[in-house]
Amino acid sequence: MGSLRVACIPEHPLLLARLRDALGGASHVQGFRDTAAALPGILRGEMRCTVVAVDARDFADSLQIIRVVTNATPSHAVVAWCDRASLSTRQLLDVAQAGVAELVLRDVDDLRHVLARILISAAQRSHAHRIEERLGREVPASMRPVFRFALEQAHQSTDVDRVAAGFGTTRQTLRNRLVQHGMPLPRAFLTWCRLLVAASLLEERGHTLDSVGMQLDFSSGHHLGLVMKRYTGASVTEMRDTSVVDAVDDAFLAAMSVASRQLSLPDDSAPD
Repeated sequence: MGSLRVACIPEHPLLLARLRDALGGASHVQGFRDTAAALPGILRGEMRCTVVAVDARDFADSLQIIRVVTNATPSHAVVAWCDRASLSTRQLLDVAQAGVAELVLRDVDDLRHVLARILISAAQRSHAHRIEERLGREVPASMRPVFRFALEQAHQSTDVDRVAAGFGTTRQTLRNRLVQHGMPLPRAFLTWCRLLVAASLLEERGHTLDSVGMQLDFSSGHHLGLVMKRYTGASVTEMRDTSVVDAVDDAFLAAMSVASRQLSLPDDSAPD
């Protein structure tokens, strides 16, 4: 597991203990008394995820914390840790509609390994959201749902059939749609999406090729580096001299441009 910097609002002792146990020593969990104390670090990008403790006693304050953070930085992952025993169904719905990435039920979803997976998944989706905001306009409107889905599923190995099934279509139909819109073929397109997320993760403090490769289900950090060089033409070390994100963004847009000029491509056999 790569390092994960998590803000906890407010400083709930039980929640802090469970977060630290779930994430281990490589990650950093910091408690804040309120939003005012936490928000500067969140806005500076020092925290990848914020967990808000929600119970009936302080429900209004907790809901306000969620709304303030999500309004200030919509791409930041906010997870609500909810005391199901004290909250009504209406209150849980209010929390879900406030913009949280995940809703975790206390003593149900916060077991060690489950909680770790939830937090990592929420943080990765926040990266997907930022990438979509940055590059979504370069993707044809009708294909943006596929782009969004591929980014959000970047933690799973490339599986064209699974993505096609997610949209109620076949592998061949997905291929045809990508070709018709002047985009890379399915396997290459999905790999590009994984590399975009990998680049975003690599620019965060504490991440290495090995930790990012593990999060995104590559066989190793070395394998991720090889795929990145194959697709971009540069090694991660070379890209880090400037910006890994900028380099991978530029390479992805160049691949999109090539595909748009070449609407008839050979069989989809690009390697993962």
